[in-house]
Amino acid sequence: MLIVSGVQTCWAQSRPTEDCALPDTGFATMPGQKVQIAKVAKQAAVQLEVCGSPKGCVEAPVALGTPVEIYRRQGGWTCGYISGHDGAGPAWIRSEALSVLPYDGNPSLRAWLGTWTGGEDRVRIRAGSVAGTVRLEGSAMWSGKYTAHFGDTKGSASPEGNHLHFVENGPDSCSIEMTLLGRYIIASDNQACGGLNARFQGIWKRANTELTSPRPPVKQ
Repeated sequence: MLIVSGVQTCWAQSRPTEDCALPDTGFATMPGQKVQIAKVAKQAAVQLEVCGSPKGCVEAPVALGTPVEIYRRQGGWTCGYISGHDGAGPAWIRSEALSVLPYDGNPSLRAWLGTWTGGEDRVRIRAGSVAGTVRLEGSAMWSGKYTAHFGDTKGSASPEGNHLHFVENGPDSCSIEMTLLGRYIIASDNQACGGLNARFQGIWKRANTELTSPRPPVKQ
């Protein structure tokens, strides 16, 4: 859930009149699904509660450069998944503050490589030993007031276009859906990758340009 501080305010009728929620398909993106990602290009605010709700309306600032996965628009507002320093989740943001980012729908294998981070997730993707594959190693953590839960995974997979369906071992093991959108990856797991609330989910940003060449398989 997006966690930001805000102030109570009175909104005009032109503001959104319904909650911003995840699409029926959930957070994960699938092969061939049309996805739009944007960044906050100028000072913006989000609406966390719609007018007329018991809590009224709340407006809070969003930092420049914050990535947003766009779901839909209403008037001058955009409903999307916002991933910031204080948390992540669906919320309304003023459309004029967003700059939609272009991306390659059929990127090269090298475009996947590097270290990607988002929240408590840290995932390293390297070239696999088999042509056309990548090797993924990741860790996730959820921190509570008195405890922390951890998750980790590793294995290989083959991208299809800008989508990667990763399965660690078998059908009941950790699996992650990843969609590469330029400098970002949208990820969602099957909740089988670690302890309670330790998820490989969110908008990941490239931490470096750690490009490596595939290693030839070891001869037996």
